[in-house]
Amino acid sequence: MLGYQAEALARVREYARAKNAEYQALADEFCKLSEVGVSTLIDRVLFYPITINFHPDRFSNNGKIIIENLIEQGRYHGQFRTGTTNGGRSAHIGGDRFLWEQRIFFDAYPQDAVDRPKYGALNLFRYIDGASVRFGSCFFVLKPGIVKRCTFAYGDSSTNPTTLCTSDTFTSIIAGMFDEFIHKGKVLDHVLDQAVTSKGEVLSLLLSPNNELRDLGRNLDYCVETHIHGDILLNEDIDSFYVDASFQDTITGEQAKTLCMKYGIALYWIPKRQVDVESIGSLFRGPKIPILAEKIDSLYGSQGVINAALIGQASRDSVLHPDKWEDMGNEPWLFQYLKQLWHTVGYFG
Repeated sequence: MLGYQAEALARVREYARAKNAEYQALADEFCKLSEVGVSTLIDRVLFYPITINFHPDRFSNNGKIIIENLIEQGRYHGQFRTGTTNGGRSAHIGGDRFLWEQRIFFDAYPQDAVDRPKYGALNLFRYIDGASVRFGSCFFVLKPGIVKRCTFAYGDSSTNPTTLCTSDTFTSIIAGMFDEFIHKGKVLDHVLDQAVTSKGEVLSLLLSPNNELRDLGRNLDYCVETHIHGDILLNEDIDSFYVDASFQDTITGEQAKTLCMKYGIALYWIPKRQVDVESIGSLFRGPKIPILAEKIDSLYGSQGVINAALIGQASRDSVLHPDKWEDMGNEPWLFQYLKQLWHTVGYFG
C-alpha cells in the first residue's frame, strides 16, 4: 500500500474515533435487546462479503474489453486509471468524484493520483446479484482479509455522507443503521421484501447465521459503500466471480472461465435477468429507454427480450459504429440511456 493510501485510512479512522462516544451509546442501547455485545455484532457484520459490481464486457480506455484487461493484468483497477464507469463520468481533477474523494478522505490522496480507492459495498443482505447491482451485472466477492484496507460510508459517497469509518471504528456504521431505523423505520435498503418493524428484527437481520447468497436484491441505491485502498490482485484478493447467465455461451462467458481458471477464482452464475421489450415503459427511467430497448432487440435477433449481454453488445457497438446510434442522441446521452436500460433490467429482470 502506498503512503497516501495508508494516510487516507488513518485520517478516516481518526475522524470516526472522534465521534465514537455518541455512536457507542446508541449501539449499546440497541444491543441491550440481546446477549450480543457491540463488538460481536460488528464482527458478524464485517464477516459479510464485500462485493464489487461491474460490467465485464465494456471497453476500457486502452481499447480492450474490461475482462480482457483483467485476464492480462491480474488486477482490478479503479476509474481514474481505466476511464470506465457505471456511474457518472467525473473521475478527473475537478470532477465530482475527485471532489468527494478529496472530501471523504480528508485530502490524503494527491490531486494527480490515479491509484485511488476502488468502490464496492458490504453485502449485508447476501444478495445473489451483489450489494449494488446499479453498477454492474456481474460482481467479484473479495476475500475477508481485505477489510483491513477498507474505509466505509453509510450511503453513496456522491451524497456527501458524514458517517465514515474503518473496520476498527465500525461502530459508526452500526449506529447509523440503528439511527435510520429509529427516525425512518427502515434499515438502508428500500427494496427488502421483508419488513423490519422492531429493533429486535434489525438485530436479527444483522446477526443472521446464514451467510449464503440468496435472493436477487435489485438494490440500485442503498448500501454500505466500501472503499478498497491499495491494489486488488485477482490471485490474492478475489474469492469468487458471479456472472449473469445471459453471458453463458458467449465470448464474455468463456473469458470469465479463463479468468477464474488462471487466478484460482470460483465461478458462479447469477440467474439470467431479462425483461420483455414490450413491458418496458417510460416512467421508470424515461421515454428514451423503451425506444432504445426496441432498437437493441431489432439489431440483435428480435427475441423480444433485453438482458445484460445484449446491453453490453449495444454498448460496444456504439463505440465501434457510432453512426448506427445517432438517432438515439449524442454519445454522452447514449451512455446515460444504456446505463438506465441496465437499471431497468437490474431492477425488474
